[in-house]
Amino acid sequence: MSTTNNKEKRSERSNRIIAFSLAIVCGILFIIDFLVISLLFSWSDWIATLIFSLLFIMPGYLSNAGMVLTGGGKPIDAGKNFIDGNRLFGDHKTWKGLLLGPLFIGIPISMAVYLLFIILWPLIVPIVEVAASMGQYKLYSNVSIYEFYFIGGPFPIGLLLLLLRSVLCGYGAGLGDLFGSFLKRRFKISSGAPFWIIDQLDFVTCSILLASIPALFLQGYIAPDVNLIIFLIILTPSVDIIANIIAYALDLKDVPW
Repeated sequence: MSTTNNKEKRSERSNRIIAFSLAIVCGILFIIDFLVISLLFSWSDWIATLIFSLLFIMPGYLSNAGMVLTGGGKPIDAGKNFIDGNRLFGDHKTWKGLLLGPLFIGIPISMAVYLLFIILWPLIVPIVEVAASMGQYKLYSNVSIYEFYFIGGPFPIGLLLLLLRSVLCGYGAGLGDLFGSFLKRRFKISSGAPFWIIDQLDFVTCSILLASIPALFLQGYIAPDVNLIIFLIILTPSVDIIANIIAYALDLKDVPW
């Protein structure tokens, strides 16, 4: 018993060190990204990068949280094991969470936000046009890019593109989370234990991939460029890790992950 307790304490101490180290690394990467984009292009382009990234990934973020709120019931793997003798996904990955998280939370909340931007777009577009004409944007000077990320494009086609983007991004998050859980079981990491970086990037990576597919055949649909992808890969673990550490510091969580 004491040996087991000692191993658990060492593991917890190690994960605590990793959490704080990753928080520092993420903070540094965030600053570096800002400096690089600002120096190569402009600080306005970095602000545009932030806004585009959040507007694109919002259904994925919300769906990822929604799967926790709507979960429960029968596990997806029906309690079955993989060929390695361990569970495929585990009890926490359920059909209700996978299907209802995006359907009830990720997609409708995102569409509500997009509808708000559609209403506000006549007030937003002059600001973008004036800033672009003044040369404030070097990387993102085309107004059509802003139109796609804010409102999807000209109404009503833009609304359909927003819905498509939300569905693919939302369910992409669910599939990515499922794949991350599959990997976690293969490495014999218990449920609730951290699987560093994979935990933070599984859902966002799949969201980006799935929500980029329509760009291959739909005119007016834009896939995130390399700059946005890099930013999301930095932003997502940064938000997750730093938020958990803050919650831990405020005694809202027992562990910083």
